[in-house]
Amino acid sequence: MAQPMSATARPVGPSEPPLTPLAGMPKRIGREVTMLLMAGVAVFLFQLSIDVALTDTTTSVTYLLPLVWFIVTLCAWAAVKFLAPNADPLFVPIAAFLTGIGIVFIRRLDRTAIREEALPADAGVFAGQGGRQLMYYMAAVVLLTVFLAVVRNHRVLRGYAYILLFAGIALAALPGFLPASISSSGGSKNWIRFGSFSIQPSEFAKLMLLIFFAVYLVRKRDMLSVAGKKILGLQLPRMKDLGPIVIVWAASLLMLIMERDLGTSLLLFSIFLSMLYMATRRASWILIGLTMFIGGCIAIYPFFGHLQTRVAIWSDPWAYVGDPVNDSYQLVEGLVAINTGGLLGTGLGAGNPNRIPAAESDFILAAIGEEAGLIGLIGILLLYAVLVERGFKTGIMSRDLFGKLMAGGLAFLVAFQLFVVFGGVTGLIPMTGQTTQFLAAGGSSLVGSWLLIGLLVRVSDDARKPWQASFGLQKTEAPPEFLAEQAAKRAAEEAAKAQAAGVADSGPIPGGDQPTELIIPGHLQGGPGTGTVEEDVVGPLPGSPPPYSPPGSPPYGPGSTGSPTTERAPQTPPPPPESSYGPASGPGLPTRPAPQSPQRPPQGPPPPPPSVFGTPPPDPYRSPPPSGGDQKKEGGE
Repeated sequence: MAQPMSATARPVGPSEPPLTPLAGMPKRIGREVTMLLMAGVAVFLFQLSIDVALTDTTTSVTYLLPLVWFIVTLCAWAAVKFLAPNADPLFVPIAAFLTGIGIVFIRRLDRTAIREEALPADAGVFAGQGGRQLMYYMAAVVLLTVFLAVVRNHRVLRGYAYILLFAGIALAALPGFLPASISSSGGSKNWIRFGSFSIQPSEFAKLMLLIFFAVYLVRKRDMLSVAGKKILGLQLPRMKDLGPIVIVWAASLLMLIMERDLGTSLLLFSIFLSMLYMATRRASWILIGLTMFIGGCIAIYPFFGHLQTRVAIWSDPWAYVGDPVNDSYQLVEGLVAINTGGLLGTGLGAGNPNRIPAAESDFILAAIGEEAGLIGLIGILLLYAVLVERGFKTGIMSRDLFGKLMAGGLAFLVAFQLFVVFGGVTGLIPMTGQTTQFLAAGGSSLVGSWLLIGLLVRVSDDARKPWQASFGLQKTEAPPEFLAEQAAKRAAEEAAKAQAAGVADSGPIPGGDQPTELIIPGHLQGGPGTGTVEEDVVGPLPGSPPPYSPPGSPPYGPGSTGSPTTERAPQTPPPPPESSYGPASGPGLPTRPAPQSPQRPPQGPPPPPPSVFGTPPPDPYRSPPPSGGDQKKEGGE
């Protein structure tokens, strides 16, 4: 990545050509509206298929739920278009479509609930967990709009780096100091509950800490990029530069110990490690970070039963089904559901995903895989892949290093959290308790996910808008088109000033590749010379007076008694220059013989090449060329 510079600080082009044209990226509002309409039709067909499969009929909710979701989605899109008109056109449609699928499927799980009372078919739009998820979606859109209205430029967040750091640490550590009765869930202490209200503060803490990581790495990038010793072909950093990664590593292990939250601990350390690599481009940081985290987990493994349970269930889930301590029933039911779905699935509303514990949150991907099959899961994963790709592209297009690191970190957060969740559901890695963004039930997860979209939208709007010069501390990198345009403007202004002053231009701008003209005096053209051209030019003219010697100077030459013994050729002082108003005349002045060139036709100097600024005006101070073969160069030769 190129170092951000001011538009006037570096006159040459950037080291990496920016992807944003000078006029900005196209907005593509028509395609965005088309994608929103297609998403609305897909969500309606999803709801219609579920209702027909469950009750063989439709209700008012069949049409009203997709309609309410679509209206909220249009409000989110309008807010983004009004407050960030140049943002990437794919962020809102993809996030809204995933949210709509999650709302419809959570309501479908409420209709066939086993452990709770099933939701009636004619229940209202806001009934059950699906209705609460729709209300969370409304709150998320409101917070997205407020965020975009308050934060009009993502660089403003740099001034609140340490405030966000302390707030993020407080939110992440607070559940660990609270009693287990109001903070524990599934063996992890990562919730805060007060009656019916509950919140998972780590969903917001990771965004705050990510912003601080971006600010810190921008300031310390050069220091962390210094190379240290080279071991086995790997360039390691200096020992004194290991402080930041050691602090984050210790904080992540402390969170794992106090809150028994493997997912959040792994997520925060991985975010910092990925952003550190983006800032320095040194693979040694990744190797050092993975070694430290895996080594720390191995060191504390014998002392924490919660971590031992997760690893035991992951290593052999079938051996612990029904175990009173290490019960793997949830993971086994998830694997069975995915296997039952096969390639095409059992059909929407035709499966039995309620057998999976926490199917609406932790295992919603397994529940969808049972009814939508492998094809449906691949489609959802592709939507996430496009969202991550657009996030990384936003980071590449950003004009400042802070925006690059923040957008890259947010895109990595989406990708890595999806990997952690899907890897735990399929048995690839131990379960971590993380939720699928936009799909899983929970207000904290959904609101945090849409705030993440707000950050990406704000960086994308700045990266895709038409380029303009920076002022103050807003350091950006000038595109090559801007530099070329400024050079053309300066050249045009200089040409206009020269033309206004009456100075003729005889060719392209000085410094070009126009040929130069060699002017030879007339008495040297065609006449018999006594030597080389240089000797004829600097030699004395016929009839010239003897060399001038100042009074009192020692007469150096043959027969002189001065100290120098080397003979010197007589030197002639240069003749007086002729006036531009005509040749000088007077007694005692030598006259120049006329050139003798009868065999050559008279030729004038070649015309100057055409000027790029048009035909120059005539010069009133330049005398017309002499006629005939007599050629003189004014000013004396």
